[in-house]
Amino acid sequence: MPDTRHVGARTSENMPNGSKTRKVQETDSAPAKRVPVKRTAAAATTKNDTVTKKTSAASMRKSAAAAKAKERAVAKGKKAAPQKQSPKPKKAASKPKKAPKVAEAKEAALLVPAPFLKYRTAPTHGLAQRAKEGGKVFVFGNGDCGQLGLGEDMIERKKPFPLPELGDRQIVDIACGGLHTMALTADGQLWSWGCNDQKVLGRSGDEFVAAPVSALDGVRIAKVACSDSATFALSDDGHVYSWGTFRGSEGIMGFSEHIHIQELPLVINDFREPVVDICAGGDHALALSASGKVYAWGCGQQGQLGRLIMERRRLHGLSPERLRLVDIQHIGCGAYHSFAVAKDGTVYAWGLNNFYQLGISPSEGGNEGVIHEPTPVSALKNAHVVKIGGGEHHSLALTSDGKLYSFGRSDSYQTGLPFSTLPQDAAASTSNGEQSHKKAISVPTLIASLSSIADIACGTNHNLALAADGKAYTWGFGEMLQLGNGEEEDIEEPALLQGQKIEGKKILKVGAGGQHSVIVAA
Repeated sequence: MPDTRHVGARTSENMPNGSKTRKVQETDSAPAKRVPVKRTAAAATTKNDTVTKKTSAASMRKSAAAAKAKERAVAKGKKAAPQKQSPKPKKAASKPKKAPKVAEAKEAALLVPAPFLKYRTAPTHGLAQRAKEGGKVFVFGNGDCGQLGLGEDMIERKKPFPLPELGDRQIVDIACGGLHTMALTADGQLWSWGCNDQKVLGRSGDEFVAAPVSALDGVRIAKVACSDSATFALSDDGHVYSWGTFRGSEGIMGFSEHIHIQELPLVINDFREPVVDICAGGDHALALSASGKVYAWGCGQQGQLGRLIMERRRLHGLSPERLRLVDIQHIGCGAYHSFAVAKDGTVYAWGLNNFYQLGISPSEGGNEGVIHEPTPVSALKNAHVVKIGGGEHHSLALTSDGKLYSFGRSDSYQTGLPFSTLPQDAAASTSNGEQSHKKAISVPTLIASLSSIADIACGTNHNLALAADGKAYTWGFGEMLQLGNGEEEDIEEPALLQGQKIEGKKILKVGAGGQHSVIVAA
């Protein structure tokens, strides 16, 4: 569906509180010593008297200057240095140098990361050690908001088409929001293109062509994730940077409690240890720490933050908060739901479940439209899930042996499972019972037509799966040409992605947005 978002207020709301200044009397400075002078009855001015007046005037000027300096210091909350009796006034102390910043702007600046309390450096299995093979970016689908990056004159592509702006740069990671795209180069630089209404690109300039996020120059990025209105970048030393904003049911909620829209990348200093993974849903994000803890923040109106957020305090959800989960290895997001996979193989799910997109069946309490706390998904208990995520109302789970399970909404074939072949206990109506004409898969079900899958990407209502042999498959909603088969029809089961531009190439990475798709091939 077309995105109807609009630009929110661009000014920051974190105005500093007014500071009160106490008055400082001139008596704080040492008085000048007067020279006694004899006067005539007519009070005639002598040479010595003239010197005394000049000395007194100079003293008063020194005293007044000292008082003003002290008043300014008190206003800043600092203790003024006492003035010594000296014929020459001391030079004012130089202002302390500010910490270096990567970039500055009117409303926001990239802050220097705070040191982690538990670790001096990132863990040895940090992101910098993850070897990645790079390739070229190919795009297809609808690009009327610039999400294809092919310029204003080319707003759709039926088949995979190369992105010229990136030149010979080797791309190792990609991420898609609803209407924007991010690409990560082998040297850790981010490029962005697409709709910039909520400043999701992290830069100004042309939205219809790819351009670097120069505010992050000097920061080596290891992974990127996109929500509909915000972007998140993970550095190779475990710091999280973000920009854009979060939206709720009534429009823009804000980037944080004090910032409406964040225009440039801003480091999030809410984590006590390095972060090793990030993911994003429609308007929320998850972060996984080095010790297996999960943090969630953003919009929590559908339970996707794993904690109950009172409506009157909904802005509290904009700050990362740790969930009551331990020993987590993998995290994943759908538009309004979330997942976490523990070391023992337990898959936890929470958030919106109106189409059983959490994989929790009616017999397990899945009839609840919203599940606020992380709940085990029993159907995936022994599946050895290594990657999990979702679209608007459906989900995919990838196992260590390359099998792919799907569940949730399927009226546009989002699950890749023909209803005619499903067992009776898998197919169901939606959880609210009022939309029985909507099809849904209530139990995680194997997509038997796929094997040896290495990676997955979930768009709003379509999917891409990457096999170990470098071939990609697409299925689901196809009206905006996002399936790459040249047709505006939905695809019921996974179909091989083909095209002249990618013939003979090995696909390395897949990404899916609201109305477009992106792959990396070499």
